Amino acid sequence: MTDKALNLSEQAFLHTISQELEEGELRFPTSMEVTMRVLEALDDPDMDLGRMSSMVSAEPLLAARTVALANSAWYNPGGRLVSDVPKALVRIGFGKLRALAMAVAAEQLIHRDVLGPYQPMIRKLWAHCVDVAATASVLARKCTKLDRDAAFFAGMVHDIGQFFLLSRVWEYPEMLTDDSPLSDLVRVWHAPIGRAVLAAMNMPQELVDAVDDPEMYGGVWPPDCIPDLIFVANLIVETPNPFSPELDELRHGLARAATLGLDETRLAEVLAESVEERQALIDLFTVA
Repeated sequence: MTDKALNLSEQAFLHTISQELEEGELRFPTSMEVTMRVLEALDDPDMDLGRMSSMVSAEPLLAARTVALANSAWYNPGGRLVSDVPKALVRIGFGKLRALAMAVAAEQLIHRDVLGPYQPMIRKLWAHCVDVAATASVLARKCTKLDRDAAFFAGMVHDIGQFFLLSRVWEYPEMLTDDSPLSDLVRVWHAPIGRAVLAAMNMPQELVDAVDDPEMYGGVWPPDCIPDLIFVANLIVETPNPFSPELDELRHGLARAATLGLDETRLAEVLAESVEERQALIDLFTVA
């Protein structure tokens, strides 16, 4: 393939996405259809447990993951297993279901063979999002008054722009070569795409802001809003974003500056607890 052909493909891809952004009608991949239906249903103020259970039960993968999460050590420390979706939803709550639906969409992307050489990076990106979600949830519970489920969901979707781009790029297979500029494209475009995707899902503005640039960090410890919490979690997790150009040394330096109000012992406790939740989630979703 020539450089010219590759450039034309990249331009065509960006033109398609840009046009959808301008028209306010992003075309979501099939893997996200279930997620969109669940999120739309959860926004219905009249939605009840019975109707939501029926919707989740109709989607085998989401139903299986819902029951599995409810039976995980994190939600079932007493070892009392549930075997159906209604009981599982009572245990995990609708707040965690939002994140779970998004996670199922990402999990399907991981196993897409057409993405070829980018599958290892997608797995690392998925592991990073799980890590940030788990860490943000623990930070919210142990160090702030912020809602832990909201923090978890924000952690899961803060890089949704990258997942969206990767889920659509298969339409241009010439961009899926080892020497393609896809990594640069994902890194540059993920923030505006992520904001557009979340806005299209009618997510709260605070959540949309969580995918913005790091410069918006308020610099207050403990974090008093979800975007700041996600910023800190991004820095202190063990699993970096594979599309991020930041070196670990810089990331760790920023983390020390961002957590000046938290003593090292307390931070170590938070990280140790988040590792347990992260590993439980990784095991649940078989992230390699």
